[in-house]
Amino acid sequence: MSKTPRIILVTNSVPLPDTDFLKYKVFGLSHVFDLHVMCWDTVANKQAFYDKYSDKVRGKNISLFYDTLNAFTVFKLLFINFFRFITAPHISMPLANKLINVYGWDPKKLFTKFTLYFPIATLKPDIVHFEYGTLAHRFSDIKQFVKCKTSVSFRGYDLNYVGLEDTDYYNKVWKNFDGFHFLSNDLKNRAIKRGYPEGKTEALIPPAIDTLFFKPISEKKPNDKLVIISVGRMAWKKGYEYGLQAVASLKQKKIPFEYRIIADGRDSQPVRFAISELGLEQEVKLLGSKTPDEIKEELDAADVFLHPAVSEGFSNAVLEAQAMGLPVITTGADGLSENVADGVTGFVVPVYDVAAMAVKLEWCYHNREQLNNIGKAGIERVKTHFRIEDQVKNFEQFYKSLNE
Repeated sequence: MSKTPRIILVTNSVPLPDTDFLKYKVFGLSHVFDLHVMCWDTVANKQAFYDKYSDKVRGKNISLFYDTLNAFTVFKLLFINFFRFITAPHISMPLANKLINVYGWDPKKLFTKFTLYFPIATLKPDIVHFEYGTLAHRFSDIKQFVKCKTSVSFRGYDLNYVGLEDTDYYNKVWKNFDGFHFLSNDLKNRAIKRGYPEGKTEALIPPAIDTLFFKPISEKKPNDKLVIISVGRMAWKKGYEYGLQAVASLKQKKIPFEYRIIADGRDSQPVRFAISELGLEQEVKLLGSKTPDEIKEELDAADVFLHPAVSEGFSNAVLEAQAMGLPVITTGADGLSENVADGVTGFVVPVYDVAAMAVKLEWCYHNREQLNNIGKAGIERVKTHFRIEDQVKNFEQFYKSLNE
């Protein structure tokens, strides 16, 4: 019987929050492969993941590089690395020799690389997959030190604006990696513009959501005012200021509305300034962060989902809105035009086009009876194209083809 492929997923943190899309991938693939996760996080979060999801994953296979890097952590890692030389010389000595041959006697470089590559080399993986292009960039030399296949997911920000000042930023990744996953055709085309040569194992696998959870709770009943909602981080790329300018035009036309923004993060100052300058204090509600159950209730109570992003890999929030039966008004930023079916499940307008957003919002107010059909089309689209089960199967096929 052939050996079950061992795969390591390298990501930023334990996929603990309920909103973390990666947990579904871990749930599904842990029952197909010998799956391990490596990340930077705390022991407490690692244990919390096991406690919460022990019934959904096979084995306790999360390993931590370290939490935050400070003086105490460095001292601790120096001791750990010394212990690794004593207890596992068959791994530590060859790795150290390779590192010295490549990087010389640079103590900082040797310490950093040894700390990261020893736990990976110990597991002897068949495939190491990096969940973001930025991580692949950081580990672009991995195949010099660990015998394995390597792959990477590009999810948006890593291609859209990271490393743009360096035209060669991803050259080593393009050259050294074996497999490439893109959320959308748009991201693949952006990769090509940044030097991606194609011709390697690749997969176009969009995000997926839990359609058993995100589904309408109650039947839509139009109110006197149009209830508009946005969900996402409080960040420049979400374009909330443009959404606020669009809804301000509704106020000028005396169209009753309420705009509810569910967003966490520290960058709320520009949004609060725009609300004040546009005189929208009574119409706009900043709700902060919400649990998935609370988000679901807010979506169910809304009439339209507004996503005025200026940069977006694909957006799970937009998928969740469609699954909840909400018409979506969004920009064509990056993969969003592949997310929403323009004129069917919502409307796609040009990036920054405040006037076009306002026109579509006004149309929604005056055509409330048609919103229900658009919402139903969104539900069917998500069920057809963005199910978690299909996403996991596609990743399974991707890794199997990479391991052949």
